[in-house]
Amino acid sequence: MNKTKDALRSGDVVEVLGEDLIRATLGPEGMYEGIPFVPEMRRFTGRRLRVFKRADKVCIEGGYVSRLRNTVLLDGARCDGSEHEGCARMCLLLWKEAWLRRLPPTEPVDQPIDWMNIQEPEYCRADSYDSNRLCQSTALPRAVEPLRGWDIRQYVRDVTSRNFTLWQVTKAIFFGVFNMIMRYTGGREFGASVGQLVKTPEVALNLQPGELVEVKSKNEILATIDPQGRNRGLSIDFEMIRHAGKRFRVLRRVDRIVLETTGTMREIRNTVLLEKTECEGLCRRGCTRSSYPMWREAWLRRVSN
Repeated sequence: MNKTKDALRSGDVVEVLGEDLIRATLGPEGMYEGIPFVPEMRRFTGRRLRVFKRADKVCIEGGYVSRLRNTVLLDGARCDGSEHEGCARMCLLLWKEAWLRRLPPTEPVDQPIDWMNIQEPEYCRADSYDSNRLCQSTALPRAVEPLRGWDIRQYVRDVTSRNFTLWQVTKAIFFGVFNMIMRYTGGREFGASVGQLVKTPEVALNLQPGELVEVKSKNEILATIDPQGRNRGLSIDFEMIRHAGKRFRVLRRVDRIVLETTGTMREIRNTVLLEKTECEGLCRRGCTRSSYPMWREAWLRRVSN
């Protein structure tokens, strides 16, 4: 299935192979082409799902956009962190095409998981997190290849794979060129938010899944961040600012996350994920990971239902 003519595209219907068949493809380290099959993927084995996007192009925390091969993302198939001590990032899981079976486009798909209303998994917090535990996000740096911004083939793949429309690709190219120029000239990237505070405020709302909140105005958010666009170390970018003034439901509280750069666990306070605020990726040359940004409660206000 990894040949170009057989490559899966956005919207295709697939069935996830059984765990035994998937494990038969793995090497001694539990990986296939550098991507591990993690325990959180078991709940999706045997399910019929639709391809969300090809994961041909991914951005890595602390790094640049890179090339990934023979990998797709499936609608709603996210990591719940149950086997990684409650990491709350809710990353979209990466699926090698060898782990999937293509089905006719008319085949019905299974109902997506209702992440907002599903009971959060039980997990045991160890005294220290095992950074050697297999995690797809921390494995990414060793599974990808360099991808130059001027390589036009990536944008052709964006369209032919149905990941993005031609208009979306045009915007991604504009953002990429603009940000490249800014990096060389010492300017700010597109839509960068800049505050004036030396010490940023901490706000505790104790928001819970399902609660309705409103993202504060841009000016209100700027009043909570430092010159690097951060509130207590957590940054807010254009992908988030575009939601200013809009209302969303809280998807999940974020108490701890695995850092992609080091594989270590980081405790976090007063931070949540919001439903329907996934990153579009256009400011990162068309990154496909569709990650949920993390929202400080200082940037939100509770709204009565």
